[in-house]
Amino acid sequence: MVAKINDYNEDWFEEWLMLLPDELEKIEKALHHLDLDYSPESLLRLEGWILDHYPSMDAILDDREKMILDALLRYVGEVFRIHLQGKWEIVRGDPQYVFDYLPIIRFSGSIPNTSPLSLIIASIDRHTGEFIYASLMKKRRFMENQGLIDVQK
Repeated sequence: MVAKINDYNEDWFEEWLMLLPDELEKIEKALHHLDLDYSPESLLRLEGWILDHYPSMDAILDDREKMILDALLRYVGEVFRIHLQGKWEIVRGDPQYVFDYLPIIRFSGSIPNTSPLSLIIASIDRHTGEFIYASLMKKRRFMENQGLIDVQK
């Protein structure tokens, strides 16, 4: 039974990754007024939209919002992946791991993984309008100082 569950989740994640470009295109079109250009600054615009539309964590975690939440986490994850030279991954079957069975961005070295879902949820809780952007920039500065990435942009 465990093998079947793990196989199912592996298949699910591979399909999720294959659909990534199409799903990103959908959110770009739906939120075209935000100019989602994958820049770090686009995270400020996106977080502003999230805060305008979701007054609480419960609101965004509602089952009726799961497709939007999935699209948002894909976009946030892609911005982190692009600017921090990360890789999409999923950890399966480790109940001790806080992001077990959730899409994450993994980085080189001993840099902690990033869960786009956690960033979105935390941004609603903190309600600053710049939490996701600040998280990206803090991690980017740290990685630059460690010589793990070379930012030319």
